[in-house]
Parts: sequence; C-alpha cells; structure tokens
Amino acid sequence: MKYNKKAIQSDESDSEKMSENPTLVRKGIRTFYGIVEDSFENKKENYDEICHAEDRRIVNAAIALRSRLSSKEREEAQEWNRNFRALVGEWMC
Repeated sequence: MKYNKKAIQSDESDSEKMSENPTLVRKGIRTFYGIVEDSFENKKENYDEICHAEDRRIVNAAIALRSRLSSKEREEAQEWNRNFRALVGEWMC
C-alpha cells in the first residue's frame, strides 16, 4: 500500500513541523497587573508589592478580629500576647 504524501510546509518538505510562525511568548514575570519583562528590578518591585499586600491583609484581619472582641476578651488576648512574647522572646514575632 502506497501513500501519497503532500508537502506540508511551504518549503516543500514533507516532514511535519510546528507552525511556521513563532508561537513562543517572551519570558516574563506574571504579576497582578499582567506579564512584565523578566528583570531584577521588576522581580524586586513585584516581590515588594506582594509583601505589602500580604502585610496589609494581615493588619486588616487583626483589626477585624479586635473589633469583634468584647472588652474582656481584648484584655485576655493582650495578656496572652504579653505572656507569649515573654516566653519566646522577640525573635519569633
């Protein structure tokens, strides 16, 4: 049985190739704002932005928790925090 192979590529070669148009995207860094060029400065800026957002998220959660506590629960939480810091020291906090 003989198969008739037609040229697949424009250069008349009959081997299969990927698309003739380049499909690879330039390497970049995925950020909240899209993909930016892969450079040290952009990596540092993206890291700083993520750290700032996470720190703000933690502070907002602490504020929300404190607002839900009664005055007695707030005093107990402050006492627990003082005892914890005295036991483990400042290195962990």
